[in-house]
Amino acid sequence: MKPRATPLVGTDEQATASMRFVSWMPALLLAQLALSAWAVGRALPPGEGSIQVIAAAIGNQLLFLLRALPILFLLTWPLLKLRDKRLRLLAVGMLWSLFLLFQAGLEQYYLMARTPLGADLFGYGIEEIRTTTGGAGSALGIVDWFGWLLPPGVLWTVLALRARRTPRSRQVWPWLLAGVASWFLPVAVGIGGLGGETQRDIATSKGTYLVADSLRAWRGSSVLAIGSANAGARTAGASAAVQPDYPFLHPESTPDALGPFFGPTRDGRPPNIVVIIVEGLGRSFSGPDAPLGSFTPFLDDLAARGLYFDNFMANQGRTFGVLPSLFGSLPMADQGFAALGPKMPAHAGLFNVLRRQGYRSAFYNGTDTSFDNERGYLQLQEVDDIVDLRNFGTGYQRNPFSDWGYPDRELVSRVLADSGRLRSPFVLGIQTISMHTSYRFPGQEAYTKRFEQQLDALGVPALLRSKYRANAEIYSTILYTDDQLRRYFEAVAKTGWYANTIFLVTGDHRLAEIPQDTHIERYHVPLLVYSPLLRRPARIRGVSSHLDVAPSLLALLSNTYGLRRPQQVTWLGRGLDMSADFHSGHDFPLKQTKTSVPDFVSGRWFLHDGKLYELQDGIRASEVGDANLTARTEQRLQRYLAANAAFLQRLALSPEGGAPRLVPFAETANQVAARPPPETEALPAGLGLDAVKLARSGKGIEIIATFANGDAVDSSRFVPLAVLATENGRELGEAYGSAIQLRGHERREVLLTLTLPMPAQRRYFVSVLPSSPDSGKPLGRGRYRIPLDATGEAP
Repeated sequence: MKPRATPLVGTDEQATASMRFVSWMPALLLAQLALSAWAVGRALPPGEGSIQVIAAAIGNQLLFLLRALPILFLLTWPLLKLRDKRLRLLAVGMLWSLFLLFQAGLEQYYLMARTPLGADLFGYGIEEIRTTTGGAGSALGIVDWFGWLLPPGVLWTVLALRARRTPRSRQVWPWLLAGVASWFLPVAVGIGGLGGETQRDIATSKGTYLVADSLRAWRGSSVLAIGSANAGARTAGASAAVQPDYPFLHPESTPDALGPFFGPTRDGRPPNIVVIIVEGLGRSFSGPDAPLGSFTPFLDDLAARGLYFDNFMANQGRTFGVLPSLFGSLPMADQGFAALGPKMPAHAGLFNVLRRQGYRSAFYNGTDTSFDNERGYLQLQEVDDIVDLRNFGTGYQRNPFSDWGYPDRELVSRVLADSGRLRSPFVLGIQTISMHTSYRFPGQEAYTKRFEQQLDALGVPALLRSKYRANAEIYSTILYTDDQLRRYFEAVAKTGWYANTIFLVTGDHRLAEIPQDTHIERYHVPLLVYSPLLRRPARIRGVSSHLDVAPSLLALLSNTYGLRRPQQVTWLGRGLDMSADFHSGHDFPLKQTKTSVPDFVSGRWFLHDGKLYELQDGIRASEVGDANLTARTEQRLQRYLAANAAFLQRLALSPEGGAPRLVPFAETANQVAARPPPETEALPAGLGLDAVKLARSGKGIEIIATFANGDAVDSSRFVPLAVLATENGRELGEAYGSAIQLRGHERREVLLTLTLPMPAQRRYFVSVLPSSPDSGKPLGRGRYRIPLDATGEAP
């Protein structure tokens, strides 16, 4: 009797689908590696190619392939069972090529928008996404085409070679189990020590981010849908609501903080209001002491003659929320108030309150205002004239390099064409668009030369100029838009209504394409208030947001110029903080995209992604390690979210709708509550770092650290500690102070000195904290990863 032979795989026909899958996987692995190398090389700014960023980016791309293996196997398995060899190879190659092209598309989106595509994919239509990323104006260059074609080319080449080989018996299930298990890892691995928000985004797999953010949004929507049913019971204390069915409704009591800065109009009539929303205008490249240097010389000149708010914030990271925030001080709803479409409830806002008191209203935009449903919101606010892409008129040239519509020069020309016909009083809105992808416009060559001249004027060192030149189109566009604003102001200064007009200029958000260090920079925009009626200019360092503008304007018009304002309002804002010194006393939500989890500012604290940061002058934020303080700030966010959920349940803001009772300004509302000076402000409970200042001293860094004890009893003994580290988290040195103990509610300054190693690196990070005298571990709140440039100055 012959022994039974062990079956061996001798031909491809005898191979199973799983064996072929394992045998052909090296082709996809190498193609994924090629895609990863191209993506990180394309995204990194000049001079930013650190080994850690590159390794983390490539590693996370390969990790996404592992995470996708279970789904890929299920989709590929029936194709691998096809009998015809050529058909089998073609089918698998096409499927895997689509997988690679899908990722290439996500990377291309990131290169255009400089933010990963997440659940906001479901907040916009395909046409809106195409327009957002530049449309025809964003034609792919040779390097971009290389990134699209190289991975499939590698795939097909290696796949053809692997298909000729006879698959050997290998197990696929360990790889599938590893793929499932890998989803329990963080969305992006190894990015904690990277130096800034841009580097962390580059090192994150865009495929993983899309999947994880979509799941997060779905879970959040489910929780919102469930929670809104009982939100009424949970909104107690969420606001000073007049009626439980209207969680944001409260008596109007905004003080007239602007009034002391304004004189009377010449004819006794109320002043005109012009609000200019500049697309992408960020504080980091505009205004006095801009961290990157200012590329808006005209606005800088205007700032010196007006009220300039250094620490001002947009409430959205994209344009979707700017009109409801700025003109209505409204909640974000689910995907932005305007995204409610025809379900938007009528409410009191700047436009309709002034319209009821004799103001004519108009809004100009060079694009289609149906984008983000801006037209729907303006119509709800009863704006008289809306001029946009639909009815811009003849004689104006559309931007041939962008699908958005008319560039800012044409927009200003269109607004000026109607300026001579304006009759006071009026409220006018102007929204620009050129400072958006594709950052191209007719006549750009002249502004590219101006960009080089501006680098000279700013004294940008030669070593740093390559980073600026990598974004030359963006900076030249900023100069262009600034020039068009100059042209507008110079022209309207000759009109009869100019002397009685208040102008406001702000950004809808900070553009993302210029790299940023921290997440909060996306919201940091300037606010400039200018008027011939101003008594004196001033720089304001109090923290405010778009939500505070409409309440403060109506308080000014009511108290100083005799108009009326609503007796009850649904403002989220409390009015502009006019503090001359840095101060943050408001609570307000921030939302980067339509579908993102809200961030939250509560006084000095900024909550993002479950982590707490302390706000500093210039809207800088350093992480704070305090679980109790984080929990208290989370509670404040949850109160807002509960009120927002209750609002979404009924979709009603006020029983009076858009026509509330208007009353004269109440004198008591003008009594601003006295704010204690900074040194006596209430301290958070426990021991912690209250303030920190960095200054260059010879070859070292002097650190003036203020520690504070928020408890009534004496603190534990602690050692003030400062740590110097590189961008990738490698420690370079430490500085200690003597062990001290603080009495109840005591503050104390400590001087620490760090020595800078030679040769100097481009960027360092400093952490300052109270530490245990025995173990060196943190004993309370500290500040971590405070950025420091090579000159030893905090940016």
